[in-house]
Amino acid sequence: MHKRGVWTTALLLLAVFASAQKIVVSFPAYNIVLKEAFPNADVILLTKGVSDPHEYQLTPQDLQMLKALTERDVIISSMHAPFELKIAEMAKNGEIKGKLIDLTKIQRYLTWDGELVEEVEHDHDAHEHDHGGVNLHDHGVFPPNVFILIEEVSKATGLKPDQNFIQKLKQLNATYANKFSGKAIAITPTAQYILYWLGFRDIAVFIKEPGVPPSPADLQKALQYAKEGAPALAVVVRGEALRIVNNFRNKMNELGAQPKIITADFSENYLSTLENLAKEIAGTAKPTKTAQQTAAQQPSTTQQSQPVAQTPNTSGGLDVAVWVALVAVVVVAAAAVAIALRRKLKR
Repeated sequence: MHKRGVWTTALLLLAVFASAQKIVVSFPAYNIVLKEAFPNADVILLTKGVSDPHEYQLTPQDLQMLKALTERDVIISSMHAPFELKIAEMAKNGEIKGKLIDLTKIQRYLTWDGELVEEVEHDHDAHEHDHGGVNLHDHGVFPPNVFILIEEVSKATGLKPDQNFIQKLKQLNATYANKFSGKAIAITPTAQYILYWLGFRDIAVFIKEPGVPPSPADLQKALQYAKEGAPALAVVVRGEALRIVNNFRNKMNELGAQPKIITADFSENYLSTLENLAKEIAGTAKPTKTAQQTAAQQPSTTQQSQPVAQTPNTSGGLDVAVWVALVAVVVVAAAAVAIALRRKLKR
């Protein structure tokens, strides 16, 4: 009986350590990207099925889950929605044990005029006014930020990313990053990031805030570029592509333009969607000699943001060193229980 108790304790300890680590995210499509990068992790999207994640309120079930997180788990936060600030406060007060990764401290952001900046301070009063000039709607799909985020999650959890994912993203980066130039239209704010990654620097952003109509100046610029034949990209993360694209197409048609529209919906997968949209862009926008020379002379986006460790590990799970440590903990715990029981019997 005593031996059975020792083994039961050891198995329980092993189950605790071997359970899937949790990666909690606030906004789509961070969940899609991280699930592909860490397939063995339990990736949880708090705002699943919500029309406007900014207005989300934490449920009792959310709070229970967050308080049950361990130091092996992580929370990915853009630190601007009210519920995200509540989570950050709980983490600061010790109510949440999971590690909090503040995206504003690690990511790079685009301004509306196309400048890449780091470590932005979010102005909560500016949410309805273009975020004070910064586009915070990256939504986790901008490849340079994907490399950075994967490295941070790996450091915080000890998980190794799926190497097939890393190699495929590096391949796409080498094939398409900075390969195009000229004018383009970002129908949605997230599209600005993908167009910038592809090499476009003269981008007309049609919608800067979801649900907010374009300003007269933004509408006029998009119309001008559409009439000139610039590619128009809509990047969406919650499956609302048809409504946004149809509104844009109808408005352009009313004003006499026939835009070349490409729609990329990241609500289901990341790598394949990224590859497909890049191929479509390549079919409508020819790379220039200037763009090719610039790409050859300047460091690529991959060189600027090196991905994590190149140790072969396609599982996306714990590496060998971590498993050895976990087994050692279980063995020591089992031995301690056995010694305690033996002493008790002698008494």
